[in-house]
Amino acid sequence: MKIFDRLWGAISERLFGDAAATAVSEEGARSRAQATAPVVWLLGKTGAGKTAIVSTLTGDLRAEVGAGFEPCTRTSAFYDVPREVPLIRFLDTRGLDEANYDPANDIAWCEHQSHLLLVVMQVADPVQGSVLRVLREARRHHPDWPVVVAQTGLHRLYPTGAKHPDPYPFTGGPEDLTNPILPHALRQALSHQRELVADLRGAKPQFVPVDFTLPEDGFAPQDFGIEALRQALEAHGLSAYDALYRAQSDAESDRIRQRVRPLIYGYGVAAAGAGAVPIPLVGVGGLASVLALMLRKLAERYRVTWTRNTFAQFTGAIGGGAVLWFALRYGARELVKLVPVVGTAAAGALNAAAAFAVTTGLGEAACVWLSYRRRGETAPPEEVRRAFATGLAEGLRQAKSQARSGEAAHEAR
Repeated sequence: MKIFDRLWGAISERLFGDAAATAVSEEGARSRAQATAPVVWLLGKTGAGKTAIVSTLTGDLRAEVGAGFEPCTRTSAFYDVPREVPLIRFLDTRGLDEANYDPANDIAWCEHQSHLLLVVMQVADPVQGSVLRVLREARRHHPDWPVVVAQTGLHRLYPTGAKHPDPYPFTGGPEDLTNPILPHALRQALSHQRELVADLRGAKPQFVPVDFTLPEDGFAPQDFGIEALRQALEAHGLSAYDALYRAQSDAESDRIRQRVRPLIYGYGVAAAGAGAVPIPLVGVGGLASVLALMLRKLAERYRVTWTRNTFAQFTGAIGGGAVLWFALRYGARELVKLVPVVGTAAAGALNAAAAFAVTTGLGEAACVWLSYRRRGETAPPEEVRRAFATGLAEGLRQAKSQARSGEAAHEAR
């Protein structure tokens, strides 16, 4: 288990080392994550519901107050989730209504990354010329980019006193336009907007009617159609939504752990970039920097401070026994794939998967450890090891899922 002894030592050096070097490493980790995170390009007029969609999909409250968007061009801004090491990036274009808006810069931003166009149309607004102009231009350059059209504000076309139909009745197909349980005005509006994009170049868009409301509006659920929208996005290969959804829907009692899980996955993405060289060899340094950053951020969320003593106790709780425990439960074959033996130069993709899995394993174990420390207690070693092993397995599953999505996207091109 000298591999992990080396890794613990490298992490410790960075965790308690020079602050200036840490700042550089933080920016490097974020840059690596940004370079690989899939981009969802939001197209829609002001007030169509783009911000509500981002907030509801990601569970990130920054979007609810309009914060978190960082300008990248004169008319556009990125929204990273999580901000420190994004799993996914939303590109919001706010200049659609300007006569001289040129989408070329925004198309260029996304050309070399996994990409999806999420078009947001307020269903009661039949005038969508500015949105269609940009959408058609994007599809002219990239007919393979998938398009999902979220038709929002459904309740605005309900009769007085009507509620959301239960269960969710929409299919996204022609059935929506003839379904007798839907108000006539709503069916007409849905049909009109779908006809607007009927001649769009490339594959047909997928339509998802949704309605996000406030408690005082009196409609339940307040995120009507969110599951259908999430499934539509997942169907187009954005595996990041799976990680975000798992983080939001986890039923464990530790709410902090639920909130920081997207952060763990984000650092996993950054670590995968650092893991392009085998972990047993020179890749330890780059991976250790990312892991040290993650541990520091997790401690901040739990309001706990790492010391050399507590870090030694934490790594001792994981130790080499955790790797053995993982091998016994999940099989030696997968263990060898995760942690190549000393002297083995595995393929880049394998090393990236190993780095991602080790990061998620360490993050999950740290959550258990820090949760106990926050209460002034010491976590049972077996619970820390179990979290580490479970995180390794989940990290490997996520890495494999992302690899399959990437292969499918490459074949589609």
